[in-house]
Amino acid sequence: MKNRVELEARRGSRFEIWARRKPESAAEKTDEIFVLRVGDCVVYRIAALPPYFQFYSYTHHADGPLTLEWDDSAVEIPLFYSFDPSQVAEKGVTFLQVCDGVVMQLPKAAWPDWYESDPNRPQLRFSPFRAWMNDPNGLCFIDGRYHLFYQFHPVESEWGPMHWGHAVSDDLYRWTHLPVFLHPEQNLWSLGATGGAFSGSAFVGPDDNLNFYYTERLPAYDLFKDYKEVQKQVVPSVDLLRPDANRLVLVDGPPGSAHDFRDPKVWYDAERRVYRMVLGAAIDGDPTVLLYGSDDGADWKFLSVLYRAPEHFRQQGARCVECPDFFELDGRFVIVMGFVGYTEPGTGRHNLLYAQVGSFQDDRFTPLSEELQELDFGTDFYAMQSFRAKERQIAFAWLFNWEFRKPAGSPYSGEFSLPRVLGLDAQSRLTMMPEEGYQSLRARPLLQDSPSRFVCEPSRSTELSLAGDLDGIQVIGRGADGESFKLVHVDGRLELGVAEDTGEIKYRSAPLTLEGLTLFFDRGVVEVFANDGAICGTRRTYKITELTSLEFTPADGVQLESCQAWSYNSVWA
Repeated sequence: MKNRVELEARRGSRFEIWARRKPESAAEKTDEIFVLRVGDCVVYRIAALPPYFQFYSYTHHADGPLTLEWDDSAVEIPLFYSFDPSQVAEKGVTFLQVCDGVVMQLPKAAWPDWYESDPNRPQLRFSPFRAWMNDPNGLCFIDGRYHLFYQFHPVESEWGPMHWGHAVSDDLYRWTHLPVFLHPEQNLWSLGATGGAFSGSAFVGPDDNLNFYYTERLPAYDLFKDYKEVQKQVVPSVDLLRPDANRLVLVDGPPGSAHDFRDPKVWYDAERRVYRMVLGAAIDGDPTVLLYGSDDGADWKFLSVLYRAPEHFRQQGARCVECPDFFELDGRFVIVMGFVGYTEPGTGRHNLLYAQVGSFQDDRFTPLSEELQELDFGTDFYAMQSFRAKERQIAFAWLFNWEFRKPAGSPYSGEFSLPRVLGLDAQSRLTMMPEEGYQSLRARPLLQDSPSRFVCEPSRSTELSLAGDLDGIQVIGRGADGESFKLVHVDGRLELGVAEDTGEIKYRSAPLTLEGLTLFFDRGVVEVFANDGAICGTRRTYKITELTSLEFTPADGVQLESCQAWSYNSVWA
């Protein structure tokens, strides 16, 4: 055994490990790959590792110091953490980085330095400690705390077999990492397959018990066809750290549907005492939202097509609806959906997110208008999920659309939007504004060295807020390396461009008379909120990590009512 280190471990502490035999290692079987000892006594051993990743776990019930011994030349451990179940809700997990004969132990107190050390990592929003993250899942507010689950590939910073990661917060901004909650039904790495625990939602029923509904993609060998997606119900443990039960509730879609059959959102109709579920799918190739019903939350029957996209979307590449959301808001009902594969002819934007507002009676949704509302003109706001908490509808989305990839070498990939509070304006359009807790993260006002220029603080996130007659305004954020992003109001629309843009895709909004504008820049993430959130735009650039200045130029002869800017503290600090 070449390496040895003592680990902190109380009785009852749990260790969770993803490991495989290193591809270059010749060690097929040995007792010395990975060993945990108390004194001279072996309490846990991995004697042989496969060439694919495997999940292992150990709960420590012995007395005395715990020693880890491992062969660094033989074992690869991309994710390894420990936690005390009785304290994990407050203290989180302790990440154990095993590399080059050393184990770096990173408890919650060490996370600020870890997050700050990556210059490309945004500091105002949630991102995984390491590895790959995509859609938000299972969002809920339980016993006074916010729970965030998310699509997670734990062994590398690329998409792969899906798990559910888990974090908890008291304020929607500062998060504590908890153990991985949900694993695929099978070890997909061993099968050379993709799939696993796909997206789903949280549901608190009439008995006040929390359940999760999610899609399991069974082992898949093609990313675009010939896979099977089924729906499952999970009953979580009391501490929300693991599933206590996992039940198959729905296998086949209705006639005309195919392999895309996913992302359940469930609610309870108290007046009729029935359960309802929406699912994303396609019927005869048209992106569709399906409505299912149940009397008990377990036995589900197809009721109707809640929404079917016009033929135009299928003709422009849309494959199905993903991540449908359906909720009541201010006396109206709102349907939200993403059209995966769709490319808008006029702008070249793809995978856009849309909403309709209307009424819902007798299992029939009637929109106020057949026109779809575009929810974010920048497109890096996708797979949105919302939930009810403190009399508010709050949403997160994944900031990624496959257009630009993160530079190689980062320990993680994927961020979420700022938490957005949803509302309806006077025209019954869905609005989205950042949850007000962001104001407590402000560090200080930025120095204004001219009437139209703020000096930014290196590495700190920035907010710019403008009000007045903003038609024709131009905002430029300049980076330290000469790169910039630009937000302009031109021809009655907002347009947002970043350094990667070539001009082939136009990121522009619906028409608007611009009266208020709030912009956040967070180490490469630009989030724009206009006119109290009636228009939003989000872009992710990897060429600008910090700003030197924010400059704005109103239209000729226009005097702004107000202009303010702040620097921000990190949510991890």
